[in-house]
Amino acid sequence: MLNTTTNTDQKVKGISLRLVLVLVIFAIILLLFLLITEKFVLEGGNNIDASVFTFLENYTSPTTTAVMNFFTFFGSTRFLFPAYLLLALFYIVFKKNTRRSLNITAIGLGSLLLMLLIKSIFKRHRPPDPLIAAAKGFSYPSGHSTSAFTFCGILIYILWESKVSKVWKWAGTFALLLFAGIVAISRVYLHVHYASDVLAGFCLSFLWLTICIFILRRINNSGKVDKGVKA
Repeated sequence: MLNTTTNTDQKVKGISLRLVLVLVIFAIILLLFLLITEKFVLEGGNNIDASVFTFLENYTSPTTTAVMNFFTFFGSTRFLFPAYLLLALFYIVFKKNTRRSLNITAIGLGSLLLMLLIKSIFKRHRPPDPLIAAAKGFSYPSGHSTSAFTFCGILIYILWESKVSKVWKWAGTFALLLFAGIVAISRVYLHVHYASDVLAGFCLSFLWLTICIFILRRINNSGKVDKGVKA
């Protein structure tokens, strides 16, 4: 009995520590997003953005542009809509989990709508002299960055819920974050977004995913409690 109580206390402490850590990180990312919005969008500061453009110009070449144009595709709706559809169908057809399919769809669609709403509020114009055909719409935050980090974030969450070893979980997490990061960097390299746009896109994605996962976990836990009471 004593061992059971001790194990329960340790689990509660572990959950509490994780919750505090998540809240601290959430607060930091939220403050960073608000700071970027104030300094770069509302006040019009662009010294850091200009410095990043200057730095990337040293690596500009036809080959690099082709590579970045390749990676930027994976943050577009032309890739993400089919990707979300396939992921949702996978859970419906193979996992028989309609709820997970709907959750994935809701998170992805909600992220898109939230990003478009913020774009329409701040209406920041895109950088001049893009290296590809001029992108449409406003610049802040980066839609490609937000969408890529959201999609990869969903995959990371699914990965950590799976039964694969922690080595593969960490490796997969690193690979997915690196991939989303390259997509974000490609937008700055191609001069269709400022560095502050893609950083804000990452922040927005993190905040949105954290809120969604927290809500879904609460709903799932409530459902389990209800089933236990009925039983």
